[in-house]
Amino acid sequence: MKRAPQALNKIVDKVLAYRPATKNPIIKNKATVETWLIPLEDIYKNENMRLDASHYDRQTEAILKELKNTDFPLKPLSELASINLPGQFTRIWAQDENHGIRYINATDLMSLTGIGMFSGDARFLSRESDVDIEELTIHTGWILLTCSGTIGRVFYVPERLDGWVATHDFIRIIPHDDIPVGFLHAYLSSQMAQKQINAHTHGGQIDHVTHHQVGGIMVPMLAKENILEIHRRTMQALNQREEAIASLAKTSDDIQEAVKTNRGSKHGKQ
Repeated sequence: MKRAPQALNKIVDKVLAYRPATKNPIIKNKATVETWLIPLEDIYKNENMRLDASHYDRQTEAILKELKNTDFPLKPLSELASINLPGQFTRIWAQDENHGIRYINATDLMSLTGIGMFSGDARFLSRESDVDIEELTIHTGWILLTCSGTIGRVFYVPERLDGWVATHDFIRIIPHDDIPVGFLHAYLSSQMAQKQINAHTHGGQIDHVTHHQVGGIMVPMLAKENILEIHRRTMQALNQREEAIASLAKTSDDIQEAVKTNRGSKHGKQ
């Protein structure tokens, strides 16, 4: 094997030995990078063999450790609820509810649970769409969780949305009969659950989580009286929000009606 010329070795030595002056350095836009160590065993034990650092977020690990250190039994969400995620499908739109079924996506649902109405025009999925409509239909008492784009937003399905169809980008969480929905809604909205959910985020251009991953998040089974109290308070808040949303929607309708009436009276005077 040929050895590198001695002159080249001297050049390499000089490059490696170079130390620029550090007296009063001016550092602009210094980036802060957080680093931490995890045992290699944790990667091999991981079912998905994930190598991205965010999957092993320290706060998530601290939350799981805190949960395990309590006296409460831990159960995966999949043991407390049915968790479904419809596949992607081609949408065929209908003109009205005579030919289709009310349809919502995440943006629609944020508007409907915020101001009680669509931010844009209402849409209807045609009954002629090549898809299992029942698989897309949502019902009162279910929990919807966003699983693409923005991950982990939690929505309760109120009575006014019963029987609507929703995008495949919602994971459907249907609590078992003995699990109060208010308790699960409150827990899934908490940082303890949100950190676990977001640790599973994956994807190139658009973030995703699967219903299998969400089904694996750990839920502390509190004392029964505590679970029922959390459920009661959560449902009270959700019901009060529904009343407020109905009031907002009626106020908006009244404004629009007043504008139309005023416009009509002006034309009449002319």
